[in-house]
Amino acid sequence: MTANHKPNNPQYTDQNPSVELSVTVKDTLDDKSVLDTSVLAIPPIGRVQTLDAFDWKRTINDTYFDLDVSFRQPNKFSGFLQHSKLLDIGVSRYYANTVHYDRGVQSSDYTDDSILITFPITGDVHFAQKGRQLTSKPGQFFIELSNLPYEFYHLHEASLYVIKVPLALLTAQIRTIERQFARSLSIDEGAGRLLVFQMRQILEFMQSHQLDDLEIKILEQQLLNLIVLTLSAPKEVMMSNTSSIQSVHLKRIEHYVYLNLENPALTPKKVAAACHISVRYLHKLFADLPYSFSEWVKELRLKQANHILKSKSYVTIEEVAHKVGYGDQSYFSRIYK
Repeated sequence: MTANHKPNNPQYTDQNPSVELSVTVKDTLDDKSVLDTSVLAIPPIGRVQTLDAFDWKRTINDTYFDLDVSFRQPNKFSGFLQHSKLLDIGVSRYYANTVHYDRGVQSSDYTDDSILITFPITGDVHFAQKGRQLTSKPGQFFIELSNLPYEFYHLHEASLYVIKVPLALLTAQIRTIERQFARSLSIDEGAGRLLVFQMRQILEFMQSHQLDDLEIKILEQQLLNLIVLTLSAPKEVMMSNTSSIQSVHLKRIEHYVYLNLENPALTPKKVAAACHISVRYLHKLFADLPYSFSEWVKELRLKQANHILKSKSYVTIEEVAHKVGYGDQSYFSRIYK
């Protein structure tokens, strides 16, 4: 059964084409406890229609993206997934016993550039990406990058909320995402708790109501606002002096490089000296990011070149190349392609 399959449940209604369901879930939570994440556990498996290992693999790949799914005991596996798609953002409610996921290296033409934000509700989840490893528990969340390989598993039963968000909607938060992916962050207070509540409400509301385009757009904007607030100041970042200091240095480096993109000699040594840090420390700051310093500068230059080309504020391609620090027009043209 895929995420679009209608379960054999008399409570299911097929009035809203924008909602995709693997199963229906009857929620019995009391209104007075909606912000207590400890009571947001997904109902026991006996109260819902479940998927076997074969259908689970297909449903997971249809809902998120291609993953290699394996099971400790395939014949005994059971799980369910409730998924609602707004305009661009997807929200899921997930329950499964022991399962393991691998995300492989993506081809050069991969276009689904997005993140998953995962909130364990019951059970511990283990995650590893680009040398970082974490165990995320209820009351925490973590970010998965879709374009990098990763490993994700839980050794026991686990229930989760998951949001899939295109990176294009989070342009202003890209630096925070790149610094904080694969780190266990807290939702003990503030926007994080409200985000969990909002996910639950969206899943319930879209299951039982037929929404028009304007209503879906409003729901997505509200959800996006909470996502931005949650990513803007995760608790661990605010409480960590080391993270704060590194963030200040990275912002200073970013500011200097932006102002000097025309300079072809933006070497680590030059940038480090201008920002009053050592070259070794500069490379250390980038060690936790998905790219090296040189790769980052190259990406900034190409993005600026793309902006200039679209604005048509240039005379020749050679002029564009010089504006972003490339003296060799043929080399610039080759890497821009």
